[in-house]
Amino acid sequence: MREVDLFMFKFIIKRITYSLITLFLIITATFFLIAGAPGDPIAAKVGQMPEKAQGVIRARYGLDKPVTERYLIYMKNLLTTGDFGESIMYTGTSANDVIKKNAPISAKIGIIAVTLQITIGVCLGLVSALNREKLGDHIIRVCVVLAICIPSFVFAALLQYFIAFKWKLAPVFGWGQLKHYILPVTVYAIGGIASYTKYMRSSTISVINEDYIITAKAKGCKKQRIVRKHILRNSMIPIVTMIGPAVAGIFGGSFILEKMFSIPGLGNYYVKAVSDSDYTMIIGLTIFFAILYTLALISVDILYGIVDPRIRVAKS
Repeated sequence: MREVDLFMFKFIIKRITYSLITLFLIITATFFLIAGAPGDPIAAKVGQMPEKAQGVIRARYGLDKPVTERYLIYMKNLLTTGDFGESIMYTGTSANDVIKKNAPISAKIGIIAVTLQITIGVCLGLVSALNREKLGDHIIRVCVVLAICIPSFVFAALLQYFIAFKWKLAPVFGWGQLKHYILPVTVYAIGGIASYTKYMRSSTISVINEDYIITAKAKGCKKQRIVRKHILRNSMIPIVTMIGPAVAGIFGGSFILEKMFSIPGLGNYYVKAVSDSDYTMIIGLTIFFAILYTLALISVDILYGIVDPRIRVAKS
């Protein structure tokens, strides 16, 4: 095995080890925090039933056992069968069923939105940096500041009023048709576009001032070639770091928007589980989001190490 391959192998193993430890801590902390939360989900579900009947239901969900024993049983089921747990409020419905049914809906919106965020944000950031201190740069920077400062639910309310109610260009509620994607995808994408634009602009300005760019200009290289071969590629390195959380957020980053637009996605179901004190479902979905987030970060770390070899050599 070559030395470079050995470095990369050690780099990947270290990242996977750290991620497994992180996941274990998240699962453990989530379980005990939810288990220790005030309130009784069984009483909320069947509060009018006799105490004996409530005891039977508690025994079915294992809530009559000590919290440590429940934790060990949950971890065993999770590791051996991948079972995230059964809903307390909706008998016969498991977190796995909810994920299988609702995650693709959130994924469709998230993938489209993230694609728009990266594509538009990178282009605007590059244009802004290449036209630094010009009118276009100032306009883009003002728009970025506004998009970052204004919360997404404010944009959602404004678009609902103007686009849907006043101009009737797109529906507010409903799901299943292309027109139903317009408002939620737009709202979801706005903040991300602003963030990518901001970071791409800063990264590009930093790269433009590097010695190799100055040397390329001095040798008479065309501007288009310098931008395509040198500036764009090296400016994208910090953007790679942002892609991991963005991909993980595809499933769990749109809770409020799914609720506002009545989208039957995973985020909407998670909010409903919290309001219903459905502890088992909350734990299962939280762990699912944590696994996605961790996998995304591992992928970004590996990709980052491939794009910039200095990272894996320094950290291995």
